[in-house]
Amino acid sequence: MTDVTVGLMVSGHGYGHSVRCAEVARALLQRGVRVVLRTDAPRWLYPDAVEWIPTQQWPLDIGVVQHDGLEFDIDATRQRWCEFLHGFEDRARVEGDLLRASGVDVLVADIPPLGFAAAARAGIPSYGLTNFTWDWIYSAWPGFEEIVEGIRGAYAKAHGLFRLPLHGDCGAFRRIEDVPLIARKATRSRGEVRRELNIPQRATVVLLSFGGFTAKGLHLKSSRALREYVFISTPPLWVDDPPENLLVLKQAPEDYVSLLAACDVVVTKPGYGIVADCLANHVAVLFTDRGPFREYDVLADGLHRLGRARYIPREDLLRGDFGSHLNALVHSEADWTRQPMNGAEIVAERVVRRVTI
Repeated sequence: MTDVTVGLMVSGHGYGHSVRCAEVARALLQRGVRVVLRTDAPRWLYPDAVEWIPTQQWPLDIGVVQHDGLEFDIDATRQRWCEFLHGFEDRARVEGDLLRASGVDVLVADIPPLGFAAAARAGIPSYGLTNFTWDWIYSAWPGFEEIVEGIRGAYAKAHGLFRLPLHGDCGAFRRIEDVPLIARKATRSRGEVRRELNIPQRATVVLLSFGGFTAKGLHLKSSRALREYVFISTPPLWVDDPPENLLVLKQAPEDYVSLLAACDVVVTKPGYGIVADCLANHVAVLFTDRGPFREYDVLADGLHRLGRARYIPREDLLRGDFGSHLNALVHSEADWTRQPMNGAEIVAERVVRRVTI
């Protein structure tokens, strides 16, 4: 046991940030560390033993404004960030007071700029954890110059960054330490999950996954013709009058990664969480683009290099025209990566060592 308290401040943009930080939280808890969390992401993503810092009247992070799992709005993102910058220092003071009141010894943030500003206000050391930074994402878009400058100023307050593989330019941080991938492994067998869902053990199963968003314009009735496949959708993705080979789950599974591992293919847009989990569990990925988002190119390249993946044009995806793409993918014999995926344990160990030495 240790009397160390680690704070986590995690962007609520999508699930990828929380998926990996939840693994870090588990690794810290296993070491007897007290973990307190500030995030706008859902509570169910994290271990029950994590203590929550109350959500304030403002978001912790802006991220990217999304209409659904495939479309985002650059102009709306710029507007919200401009509004967020006004009063940024006052919010940092309040957030810092909350960290201090919670007895936080060290902060790990993924990757809201407000977290580092708050830790500096509170006199608490802070470290980033990410494969990309928001200044890198926004600097590719017009009209974000002031926003990027403000973000880089906040990141510069951090003591360092734990940089994950499949990363972009993280040069806004003064000190960078590379760590292995953080990925989840299934806790239940493929056979057990399939029996529970009444899916034949030898079926070729395809999971539709869009990071907790819907996919506007996606038509799945044409999948009826692909009788050799069983498709699965989870909330909030919903299909009225689904074809017989589409299993529509009414509730999101508590153990999502075991559901993923029970499938042969995931159809998705590439985000860090889904990419890492597919690589860890050897699930092939049929992916489409996500617009002018810099992380996409890095993750798409990683999928092809480290696992089994195939690109599907957006128009084919929305039409549900999966046949030729799935047939090519399920017959792929590409090798799976053997790189370590114990990043959560490495980060936890390094964070605790920073405080206890």
